[in-house]
Amino acid sequence: MRSRLGTRIFSAILACALAVAGLAACTDMYGYTDTGTSQSDSVGMTVQVERGSKQLDINRPKPWAKAPSKLAKDSWTVLVYLCGSDLESQNGAATKDLAEMVGASGSDNVRFVVQTGGAKQWATRGIDARQLGRYLVQNGSIVQIETINAASMGDPKTLSDFITWGVTNYPAEHMALIMWDHGGGSITGVCFDERNNYDALSLRELDTAMGTAFASMWDKFDFVGFDACLMSTLETANVMASYGDYMIASQESEPGNGWEYSSIVEYLSKNPSAPTAEVGKVICNSYLASLDRNSKGFATLSVVDLSKVDDLIQSFYRFSQEMYDSGSNQSNLAVMSRGIRSVDNFGSNNWLEGYTNMVDLGGLIQACSSTTPSAQEALDALNAAVVYQVRGTYHAACSGLSTYYPLKLSGSSELVAFQSVAPNPSYLAYVDRLAHGATYNGGSQYTNYSDQQWYEGGLWSVLMENTGTPEAEAAQQEAEEYWEYVDDHTDSSQVITFAEEPQVDENGIYWFQLDEHGLENTAVVSALVYVASEDGQDLIALGETYDIYGDWDTGTFEDGFEGEWLSLPDGQNLCTYVVDADDDYVIYTSPITLNGEDTFLRLRQNLDDGTVVVDGVWDGIGENGAVDRSTTPLKRGDVIIPRYDSFTTEGNQGDTYEGIEYKLTDKTLQVDYDYLPDGLYLYDFCLEDVYGDVLVTPAVQLEIDVDGNIFFVE
Repeated sequence: MRSRLGTRIFSAILACALAVAGLAACTDMYGYTDTGTSQSDSVGMTVQVERGSKQLDINRPKPWAKAPSKLAKDSWTVLVYLCGSDLESQNGAATKDLAEMVGASGSDNVRFVVQTGGAKQWATRGIDARQLGRYLVQNGSIVQIETINAASMGDPKTLSDFITWGVTNYPAEHMALIMWDHGGGSITGVCFDERNNYDALSLRELDTAMGTAFASMWDKFDFVGFDACLMSTLETANVMASYGDYMIASQESEPGNGWEYSSIVEYLSKNPSAPTAEVGKVICNSYLASLDRNSKGFATLSVVDLSKVDDLIQSFYRFSQEMYDSGSNQSNLAVMSRGIRSVDNFGSNNWLEGYTNMVDLGGLIQACSSTTPSAQEALDALNAAVVYQVRGTYHAACSGLSTYYPLKLSGSSELVAFQSVAPNPSYLAYVDRLAHGATYNGGSQYTNYSDQQWYEGGLWSVLMENTGTPEAEAAQQEAEEYWEYVDDHTDSSQVITFAEEPQVDENGIYWFQLDEHGLENTAVVSALVYVASEDGQDLIALGETYDIYGDWDTGTFEDGFEGEWLSLPDGQNLCTYVVDADDDYVIYTSPITLNGEDTFLRLRQNLDDGTVVVDGVWDGIGENGAVDRSTTPLKRGDVIIPRYDSFTTEGNQGDTYEGIEYKLTDKTLQVDYDYLPDGLYLYDFCLEDVYGDVLVTPAVQLEIDVDGNIFFVE
């Protein structure tokens, strides 16, 4: 995040610009007059499909308005829906981007039309947080056009009104739309209004808003951009394909200040006739170049050709049918589940920080390719749709689009949201059958599952029809009732079974062997380490380790623990859990208190040399579903206190324990692997089944002697 000094500088620049501009209205240089066209009666795409059909019948809306008679050649209007949220009120991030727009070398042919709102306060003097503001940024100046009554930026009417107003008053040969704020991916959407309980625009609400505004448009947007986290998803692209030629968005979290607007304004001003795909490349490249070293490794930004999305949807449908059919075989389900759980994922997907359930689409398809003959067709369609992307080293293999996959079920509301934007009924049926397997632990409700409710005349088909109809509203109510079964779900697995129960052998090795049924139902094996509290009543968690020797052919697993743990320079062991891992690195998260505020420390271990780099702190996923923009670097003088969850000896959640203060005296925090002090610990295996539920084996006592030798005692 930018420093407070930087915020004051940008605030002063904008305040001066607004003071000079006053409240003057802007004369429309394009001479546009309202055509008086009628409202569109079509919102979003409609889809019908019968079970077994190899093709979806996709129908998308068309713009209804007549094109203005006078449009300046090579002119651009970029509408920016600037929902400031806490990014602005706490860090002035929206102010910085406004200043970049104003400070760039512009032209008469390029203008940014901005609506502000959604923040409790603005760093820019002259922007009233109690109202929605509309501004024209052009050729190095910013003019306030009008203010309107306060409304939630998470309300689809607020967005549709802005688009309609912007298109009507500032038409151009090239029109674009940028959504600016927090994002949460396919489930929680984008633009979380801080003034209205973080009300956000779901994908279905985006569809409604843009479909309504389409009545005022004569063509699609040249591009729809999401300067927000996690919005480069198949589900988002499927909605945006009705309204734009290209989509520009990130699979991963973005830094607080997001895109680099100076470069965008200057490129458009110098190259107004450039193809939209080239504009997208400039947005991607300038974004990556603007990031600091910590953020650059995790960066992603994609340009998606929305004209290719229908081909991708069709091929993914055929793939999904094969995926669903293959998943009826438990062995195939295990292979796919293990593969998907190793796929690149985004934001956060662990029990400590929360779950976005956003996984890489290309990785998911590849993980299932051994049992799905059409996987390559789907991958080819994906590669054709993603025409450009930038990727940091930690997402070097990501495909450019993500999709929803329930790594961990989070209740019926999540699945209701997904159902309304699911790309096809077969993939929705796969998710639904997984949810049944989790809820009923792989019983007959999984094996006898029926998918008929999602096809023609069913819930999915009805919800894909025009939004707002009585039929759709009734289907929505029915869907909410249907998914209530998920709320009875507990995440304790009952389908993992053993040929040899977990035990300590004569050599002091803790091990187990899965039987055939257990092997078919197990996806992930890790281990947990604890230390007992002083009174012996609680087990204080030190966290998770993947130092395990395993053989997936025989189902035999044993500990590989060597007694080392990530530690602060003062010797305090951090509580750490794995966020992501591949052949080159492991990323950990650790709960801490930083300067009095609870957050998470993100650490990266390079496997080639064992070195550990502290990437910074990250606040995780909010209760509202907003994903924190990427890690914030630590600075000299920061005070860190490690935090540790605990469990009672009966296995229930215990108190939270704290370490002692550690004050950072250098620019960087040095964290290293250090041997645990000699003493007694506890260790157990944590097995995750193919449905995302867990089985924790009985904890055994682990002793580390003064020479660092490790002994397991049953």
